Amino acid sequence: MAGAAPVITGWSAVSPFGHGREAYAAGVRSGRPTAVPVDPERWSVPEDRACLVPDFDVEELVGGKGLRHLDRASALALVAVGGLVEQGVDTGERAGVVLGTTSGSVQTEMDHMRDSLVKSRPHLLNTKTLASGSMNCAAAQCAIRYGITGPNTTLAGGRSAAVHALRYSDRLLAAGRADSVIVGAVEEYSSARAWLAHHGRGSGSPLGEGGAFFRLEPGSTHRAALAEVLGVETRVCLDGSARPALHDCVRALLDRASVPAADVWAVVSTTASEPEREALAELFDLRTLTRVPGGHQIGDTGAASSAFAIASVLSIAERLPEAAGRPVVVVSGDPHGTVAAVLLRLAGER
Repeated sequence: MAGAAPVITGWSAVSPFGHGREAYAAGVRSGRPTAVPVDPERWSVPEDRACLVPDFDVEELVGGKGLRHLDRASALALVAVGGLVEQGVDTGERAGVVLGTTSGSVQTEMDHMRDSLVKSRPHLLNTKTLASGSMNCAAAQCAIRYGITGPNTTLAGGRSAAVHALRYSDRLLAAGRADSVIVGAVEEYSSARAWLAHHGRGSGSPLGEGGAFFRLEPGSTHRAALAEVLGVETRVCLDGSARPALHDCVRALLDRASVPAADVWAVVSTTASEPEREALAELFDLRTLTRVPGGHQIGDTGAASSAFAIASVLSIAERLPEAAGRPVVVVSGDPHGTVAAVLLRLAGER
């Protein structure tokens, strides 16, 4: 990371556990599953179960105008970021938003593509939903709704999106482009995403949805820190084998921060694939690898998975005094060949 380590000073989430930070933290600590039967009258999907955000009505949760035709990803982001705003997050031109995604709202993009092919005039798309077809819609909606007029960026990074967003946010702070950044990731559940996942990976974990966002500030902030972001490393699997790339990524992350593997309190993997388990087992003991759940309770949350993993770390650690001051690694591997890892140091003294 550039310069002094930035710090996380707040977070919020909307997830299959419910709305808000407290609901997510309680759900992670309880270990309860969230998969529910899918309503076939609402969702035309190949699977019969999914991990959905309960009682989700953006008009009721956020209020105001301009929400009726909003895509689901943007609506989820608005609710999650709204939880941070309620905690007193900075707004204005010195505050920024960096949002990680897979490709925005896949449902809206596919709806527009279909309309352009089947309608008598391909350019006559629904103007009310046209903005939702752009990848940066969610970040833009958050900035407009909450008056955040500083840097506004959307990064497409699959499962590793939140890790890439943290690195980008650190650069904004280090360059003096912003005094604080709301950074996180979001993923929607939709019929389009369900079919893409079905054809792309076959059977597996039920799909999940939601978003988690963090307030990132320079280490000199007056707010109490929850964790320092000590470093981020990424790798690309050129030969199709994730194991050596992941091992090298985590090893470089620890070496760059001068943190021995034995000092790491917890490691969280967002996918827990066999290559990931093997690579991490070479570096860490079983207890370190199992202290924090990897997110299976809320299903496959795609681009939001690494953001939820960080939220899980903060949820578990806040109740355990022995976690204070300890390093934590969050690892994210994407099926398309990228690996990313972030090193945090939890607040407090050992």
